[in-house]
Amino acid sequence: MRGVTCKVPALDVKAISKTPIFKIVLIIIVIALIVGLNLWRNHSYSGQLVHTAKVEEKSMGEKVYASGSIELQEKQEVVARDTRILKQLYVKTGDRVKAGQLLAVLECVTEERMLADARASLASEEANYKGLITPSGEDLAIGEAEFEQAKTAYENKQKDWQRKESLYTAGAVSAQEMEIARQELMVEEAAFLKAQKNYDILCNGPRGAERKAAEANLSKAQTTVQAAEEEISHYIIKADIDGVVLNLENRPGDMIKTGDKFIIIGQPERLQVKVGVSEADATRVKPGQKVLIEAAALTGKKFSGKVTEVAGLARIKETNNTRQVEVPVGVSVEDKSGRLKAGYSADLEIISVAEKKRLVIPYEALQKSKGKKQVWVYDDGKARLQTVTTGVEGELYLEVIKGLNKGDLLILDPPTGLKDGQKVRKATMPAATPKDDNHD
Repeated sequence: MRGVTCKVPALDVKAISKTPIFKIVLIIIVIALIVGLNLWRNHSYSGQLVHTAKVEEKSMGEKVYASGSIELQEKQEVVARDTRILKQLYVKTGDRVKAGQLLAVLECVTEERMLADARASLASEEANYKGLITPSGEDLAIGEAEFEQAKTAYENKQKDWQRKESLYTAGAVSAQEMEIARQELMVEEAAFLKAQKNYDILCNGPRGAERKAAEANLSKAQTTVQAAEEEISHYIIKADIDGVVLNLENRPGDMIKTGDKFIIIGQPERLQVKVGVSEADATRVKPGQKVLIEAAALTGKKFSGKVTEVAGLARIKETNNTRQVEVPVGVSVEDKSGRLKAGYSADLEIISVAEKKRLVIPYEALQKSKGKKQVWVYDDGKARLQTVTTGVEGELYLEVIKGLNKGDLLILDPPTGLKDGQKVRKATMPAATPKDDNHD
C-alpha cells in the first residue's frame, strides 16, 4: 500500500505584499512602532515635563473702579418750612447771586410783627443799660436834682416830726396826728433813700446785683431779637453762598407747600462725586490720586478728577438682602466745558498706581509657602526655587520687584512634589498664556 502525500501550495510573498490589506497592516505596524518609541522615550527618565513662560516687561498700573452720581460740592436748597404764599421773587433760573442777596419773600405778617416788637424791646433795654453804665450829663444833673429835692423834703419832714413830738408831749396834738406824721416821715425817708441810691448809681455805676440784672435784661432782649430774625429768615429768603440759581419753578402768588424745595443755588463749575469703595480696595485709595470720570450721558468723553477725601470709618450698605462693607470716598471733578451736570450718573477709574513699564509674571507661576512668595525658575534643564518680591497686582499678571530678570523662564503650575534642582524639560507645545490686558 502506497502512502498518501499532501502537497502544500507555495506561499507567494511577492503577491501578498502587493495586496491593499498588507499595506494597511504595514502602516499600522509602523505607527505602533513610532508610538511605542515615543512612549519609551517619555518613560525613560530625562526630566519631568513642565510648561514655561518668560518674565516680560509690560505697561501696568492699578485702578479702583466705582460708580456714583455727579453732585454739587456746595449748594443751598431752600425748603418751605410750612405752607405759605410766595409774595415776591427777585431772581430767576440762571441768575448769578452773591451771599446775602435777597431771593424771595413768603407771606410772614405775624413774624414781621414779632420782630418789630422784639427790636423795640431791645432798644429800650439798650437805653436803660447805657443810662446805668454811662449816664449823660443831663441824666447826672437830673439825678442830682432829684436827690437834693428828696433830701430837702426828708429833712423838712424830720423837723416837722420833731416839732409835733414836742407838742404831743405837751398834750397839744393827738396820738392820731402823731401817727400820720410818722407815716409821712417814713414815706419821705423811702423817697430820699431811693433818690440817694439812684444818684449813687449814676455817679459810681451800678453795683454787682443791679449790673447783673441790667445785663440779664439786655441779653434776654437780644436773644429775643435773634430768635425773631431766625424765624423770619425762613420767609425772607437770602442767598447763603455765591452761586447760580439752578432751579426755580414758582411765581409770585403761588402756594408753596410744606417741604417743597423751591429754590436751589449752587456752583455748577464746582462738582464732585461721592462713592463707596469696597473694603478690599479702600486701602489703595488715598487723597490726591488722579481719577478718570465718564458720565453715562456723555459716552466716550472722559473728565479728570482728584480724590479729595477718604472717610475714616467704613459703612455697611444693604441692597437686595446683601450686606457690603464700603468706605465713602469724595472725588472733585474738573469740567471747564460745562457739559457735566449735577445728577448725571458716572463711572470712576481711580488711579491708585500710575501705569508704567514693569517686570511681570503670570499668576500661574507664583506660589506661597511659609509667608514667602516663590516661583520655580527653569534653569538649564533644572528647576530652581526662587523667592521674589511682588508689587502691583493686575487681573492676569503681577509685578515682580525683586528676584527675577527679564527673560527668565518660569515654570507654570509647578507639579506637586517638585524639588529644588530636579531635572525638568520644557514641553514642546507652549502653555496657554493669558492675553495682554490693561493690568488694572
